[in-house]
Amino acid sequence: MLRTVRIGHAVAAIVCLGFVFGVSVDWIGHAQQPAAPAVAAQPPTGIPIEAAGFVGKTATLDTTGYSVGRRIFAPGSHNATWHMHTAGQLIFAESGHGRFQIKGQPIHELAPGDSGYIPPGVMHWHGSVPNESFTMTFITMGVSTTSQGEALTEDVYLGRK
Repeated sequence: MLRTVRIGHAVAAIVCLGFVFGVSVDWIGHAQQPAAPAVAAQPPTGIPIEAAGFVGKTATLDTTGYSVGRRIFAPGSHNATWHMHTAGQLIFAESGHGRFQIKGQPIHELAPGDSGYIPPGVMHWHGSVPNESFTMTFITMGVSTTSQGEALTEDVYLGRK
């Protein structure tokens, strides 16, 4: 019995590794069972079709190159410089209060649940408000590089300039 349990655990581990690393584990099936019927081919990503659970036509889109991150800023913390990304960026306020500014625009304040969009190739900065910490989630919308610009002054951060 102990040997059977160990073999069962080993097979389960191999199956899990197959799922994690995308390796086929077809050889584990039972010989007596008939082969599963072929699954209908999925339409190419991005082409809207009728889909279960939806009204109308919809499709998932490719997220290759997208990245998700989270950052916490202590009160009064922010980027040291203006910067830009070659891909657009979405920022979502999780907790506390933050702010971001796109060069040439007013400062945008963010409270929990608020979001902001920064287009690709646009100088901007982000951080917390002066007296409260801020946690944000950000999504960079594709493969991107970041370029640093001029220093962000306290006058700009505080909205005096």
